[in-house]
Formats: sequence, C-alpha cells, structure tokens
Amino acid sequence: MSSDTPPEDTIPDLDLRLDDTGTRVYCTPRPGQVYPGLVAASVVAALREAGYGDWAVLEAGVQGLTEALCRPAPAGHQEPFLLAEALDGRFVLNVDPQGLEASLHVEGPRGGRPTTLEQVLQALADKGVTQGVDQEAISALLKQPEWAPEVAVIGRATAPVNGTDSVFESLVPEARERIPRIDDRGRADYRDLGELVQVSPGAPLMRRHHATPGTPGQNLFGAPIPARDGRERSFATRLHNVARDPEDPDLLRATVAGMPVVVPNGVIVEELLDVKQVDLSSGHLNFEGSVRIRGDVSDGMRVVSTGDIEVGGMVEGATLEAGGDVLIRHGVVGQLQHGQGHQPTAVIKAGGKVTARFMENARVEAATVVVQEQLVHCQVTARQSVIVGAAGARKGQIVGGQIRSRELIECRLLGSPTSPHTIVVVGVDPEGQDRLEQLDTRLAEKQKLCDELSRTLYFASEHPGRVDDNFVQRARNTLLQAREDMAELESEREGLVQQVERSQDASIHVRERVHAGVEVHVADRARRINQEVVGGAFFLREGELVFDHAP
Repeated sequence: MSSDTPPEDTIPDLDLRLDDTGTRVYCTPRPGQVYPGLVAASVVAALREAGYGDWAVLEAGVQGLTEALCRPAPAGHQEPFLLAEALDGRFVLNVDPQGLEASLHVEGPRGGRPTTLEQVLQALADKGVTQGVDQEAISALLKQPEWAPEVAVIGRATAPVNGTDSVFESLVPEARERIPRIDDRGRADYRDLGELVQVSPGAPLMRRHHATPGTPGQNLFGAPIPARDGRERSFATRLHNVARDPEDPDLLRATVAGMPVVVPNGVIVEELLDVKQVDLSSGHLNFEGSVRIRGDVSDGMRVVSTGDIEVGGMVEGATLEAGGDVLIRHGVVGQLQHGQGHQPTAVIKAGGKVTARFMENARVEAATVVVQEQLVHCQVTARQSVIVGAAGARKGQIVGGQIRSRELIECRLLGSPTSPHTIVVVGVDPEGQDRLEQLDTRLAEKQKLCDELSRTLYFASEHPGRVDDNFVQRARNTLLQAREDMAELESEREGLVQQVERSQDASIHVRERVHAGVEVHVADRARRINQEVVGGAFFLREGELVFDHAP
C-alpha cells in the first residue's frame, strides 16, 4: 500500500452527486481510488459529513461502493452506486366507518419534506370528513412526530345528549329520615327520634318536572346521531289523600292531615292510627297508614302497617310488619317454637329501620337494625347495617343466634363467656349477584348483535345495491334499539355493581371483646373464634379475611 493510502478509520474522499430531482445521492469511484480495509461505516460517515446524514441510506449501494473501493477499479466505465435518497414524511389516516372517530399516525421525513397540515386535512376531506376535526391535535403531532403516540385521535363525533325523564320532586321531608337526637355529650338517645312529619290539608307535597327532549349529535361525516327524548311520566294512580292543584296540574297537595310518604311517581298522606295497646280486646291490626301503640303488643298478636309502627311498651312474641320504620321504646321478647325449626315467636319486619332497647328470641328483617343494649339468640337480616350499642355506650352485646348484614355489624361485645354459638355475617347479597350475572349475559348478547349489525351495515355501504334497502333500514332500526337496550342495561348494572362493591367493603366492628364460640363471615370468607380476644374489625383485604385488633 502506498504512503498516501488512508488508514481503515479514515473517512474516504468521495465524489458525491445528486440526480436531476435532487432526491438521490450517487457516487462513482475515481480511477485509481483505493481504500484497502474500508468499512461501510466510513462511507456512511462520508455521507453524514456531506450533509446527507438524515437521508435514507441504502445498504446495498453503500456495501457495493465499500467493496469497490477496497480494490483497484477495473479498466473501463464504472457504474455509479446509489447511496441514499430523500424520503418525504408520510402518514396513515384511519376513520371509523360509523364516523365516530378519526386517528392519525405520522412518520417524520428522512431528508425530504415533512407532512403538512394541509395534506392531512385534504386526506380527511377525501374520506368525507366534514366536521369534528381537531386541528390543534394534528399540528402538535406534526411538530413532534418522534414523541407523538403511535396513534393519536384527531377527530371525534359530537355525541348526542339524551333527554331526561320526568322528575318527581318531593317538597316535604320523609318520616323515614328521622334520626336519634344527639345530646351535648355526643350520646345518641334512641328513645327520642323527634316528631313524626305531618302535613295539613292543602300543603304542597310533590312537583312533577316534565321530560326534556334529546339533542342529536353529529358524526364526522356530518350525519346526525339520534338522541333519546326523555320519557314523559304521569303521577301514579290511586294516590290517596292527595290531589292535583286545580291551577297547577304538576303539583300535588294534601287533602287531609297526616303523614306524607313518598312512593314511586307520587306521594300519599297516611292518617295515623293511635291505639292504647294490641291484645285480644283490639284483635289483629292491618292498617293502610302508620300505627302508634302507646302500650304493649301481647303474645300472638299481629300488626301490619303500610307506614311506620311505633310501640311505646314491649313486644311479647308478636309479629310486626311495617312498610316504613319500626320503633319499639322498650324491648322484644319471644320464645323458640319447638317443632317449628326452633323459630322465634317474635317477628319484626320493616322496609326501613328497626329500633329497640333490647331483643331476645326474635326474628328481624329490615334495612337497618339499631339495638341499644342486647341482641340475644336472635335471627337478624339487615340490608344495610346492624348497630348494637351506640359508640361510647356501656352496653351493646350480641349473644347467640345469627346476625346477617350486607354492609356493617357493630357492637361492644360479641358472644359471651359461656361460648354460645354466635354467627355474624356481612357482605352477602345473593339476589344482587344473581341479577348482575343475568345483566352481564344480556349485555354480551346485545353487544354480539350490535357487532353483527354493524358489520352488515358496513358491507352494505361498501357494496351499494347488493343488499336490499328494506333489509338495511330494518338493520339500522334494530341496531338503534339494541344500543338503547344496552344503555338501560348498563345503567342498571352500574347500580348493582355499586351495591356489590359496597358489599365487598363490608366489615364487623367489635369495640371491646370477642368471646369463643363466635363464627365470623365476611363475603365468602369465614373464621371461627376459639378463644377470647380483644375487639377490633373484621374485613376483607385483597380477598382474605383479616382481623385488625383495636388499639
């Protein structure tokens, strides 16, 4: 090798030239130009030094030139090698067939011209997009394509806004919302629940607000997206003791004095039944309204009320059934029926809350159960919570029986030193779970139908004349109905999911002590307490039942 032969890492001196379009770089080795040991990276470095570093390098041309420069060129004409070319930026535009969304993917230029906003807008126009384009999103993507996401949304349809159904606004407080009075020391007085809500004749009770129309949306092609108008609903029929205002038919007023109770699409006024006691002299009571009993309810008697029941004395082996709340100023004492599956003779059922000082051998079903002192050998089912003994109270014990609640059980003492079998259960709602599974199945069926119809309509739009017009219209109508059905199912499912999630957050709180013989269930997890422990909280953590002891 002559003394002027460059070393291997020397950048070769190349005769680079552009073609007539100025977009391709060629090189023809000069006669006698030899670089023994030359590598392709050196040729690429020469391109970079010449200002073509960001062009698209053609490996075949670079490798061919490298090999040609490693040995003397043969005599005669030498063909040029194509080393690099300038490539313009490019993009991929996708528009949803239904015109709901448009997305863009941009690749930057390699020595050529970048993609422009005008090019993208023209491509959108070519696809029939007339509205809903986000030019700012396009510009941001074009300025920084190397940092942009692989696919960015640059256009969305204007969603329709469904109308609202008729709304029935209650103008009076509900009796079920009464709460215990809290004294200045923070203690709840379960004997004082405040006055029952009552109204006078002519009092306004409920106002109906009319349904509102929906606002159609618009897809990217400018076509309307239908919206559902709100459903107009009337006041319920057979609303007793109320009437429409003659000058305002959307307003209900009371016609008698009594207790207002909100019902679906309306309100009624319940006249209060006030009796001294319930025994053989009064017979069973079945009343369309609320009942106040000043004394006791004797063994074997039955009181049924569509409203609230208030008992000033004791309930002794009797049955109380109320559509609203049940308030028992003293206690409930029943017996176990031998030969009847050892079921308690005292039965209390309420659509709302049951409140009592103590209960023994009673079966209770309600939304919430609040007991001041003790639950002894009772069968309790609560849709929300069971509270035995207010916070800070010296009493509040659950002994024996089975206490079930969807969300919360709270007491001061759980079980007793004699270790009776005591079962406490929270976080279980079988009816809600079954309904949720049914909704999931129906939603999957509706989604499958929507997918099939969408594919059919897309095929029809791409192949005009191959699908009967009447069939296409029926398919569109069926698709719209299926989507409305899915929206209603989703709404119901959302409410059930919230209920199930609340059940998963269920817990049992024992403020002081848990005795042996207690069986604890939280959702599908269980634990038996074999020795006395200090109080704490039972709940689920990552699907497992844990007991967090009180400090």
